Amino acid sequence: EENEFVVIPELKRQEPSSGSLRKRYDISKLTKQMVSALSPVLSVNCDGVLFGGSMDDITTVREKSSSFMLESAAAEDGVITPPVLASDLILYPYQLYKLRLAGTDAVNIVVGALTSKDLLYLTKIAATLKLQVVASVTSETQIKLLTKLGGGIHALVMSNRDLETFGFDESGDQALLLLKSEAAREFKEKFDSVPILVEGRVGIIKQNDENGNPSSTAYVKALRDAGAVGAIVGSGIVADNKDAFIDVMSSLQNA
Repeated sequence: EENEFVVIPELKRQEPSSGSLRKRYDISKLTKQMVSALSPVLSVNCDGVLFGGSMDDITTVREKSSSFMLESAAAEDGVITPPVLASDLILYPYQLYKLRLAGTDAVNIVVGALTSKDLLYLTKIAATLKLQVVASVTSETQIKLLTKLGGGIHALVMSNRDLETFGFDESGDQALLLLKSEAAREFKEKFDSVPILVEGRVGIIKQNDENGNPSSTAYVKALRDAGAVGAIVGSGIVADNKDAFIDVMSSLQNA
């Protein structure tokens, strides 16, 4: 809906700093749960070293989401299968080819892990493969690099992650300050149609609401006010069943 905060759920087995996110990671069941909740995009963390993912996760999510949509009544209403966004530490072109073959539609590239030359090359390869590029940044310097890149980026993500420890800024200030930065303003002036998202503990980080009470939705509201149109949410949207998942999604979307 118009003016609704876009929530992109992420299928992720574990976090490097905290371990497994669920007692049992049933990717088929989770995919069905997310598709039935009309998730706009399915983010899949397929990093096998830090997050316990695999390339097979991409294929499974693509196959299960497509088959569920075909079986569901929603398919009769013209609802299409949500695109798949692959999250991995992408350093080499061959990774893009493998992800495309596995069934992904877009890739989340960690800008801080690449030189400007490699970033430009990977975005060009992605374009030839018809892969959309989502660029994740943790500093103003990285945003400035994207601004100089001159295109090829389909979404910008302000991240709360620490690339040295792979933990998070638990205050949430990192993403907020990036949203409010001069570098972000310059990026938006040049690429005003590129949506800006946030990732990292969204749905968990709390700020005080108007009544002075700590609230995760108050943090989401602060992100919206600073210019974010949505978030990629992993740990903050872990739920035991479909109804609980929908409740969490709704609370964030309408913050």
